[in-house]
Amino acid sequence: MDLHIKDVLKHYIRKDKKVGDAYYTQKIKSFWAKEFSQSITSRTTSLKFVNGKLYLKVNSAPLRHELFNNRQMLMDKINVHLDEDILHVIDFS
Repeated sequence: MDLHIKDVLKHYIRKDKKVGDAYYTQKIKSFWAKEFSQSITSRTTSLKFVNGKLYLKVNSAPLRHELFNNRQMLMDKINVHLDEDILHVIDFS
């Protein structure tokens, strides 16, 4: 059997939820910083992934409303970035 390090890491991340959630949180934060403008990232006060759910705190009501209206597109983009269909819900605060 020929295992690649990528496959071993994916298995470990899926097996240990705490490690997996921390890993996906960092990947999403990296995506967020790269994909969105400074005005959006500066208004994002918290971003955390837990069990398929992204908890997103934004300190701007109009921005929160805009993100909420585009949440499916946002989830699709994040899942593509993660190369997995793991994000199922975005909770806006």
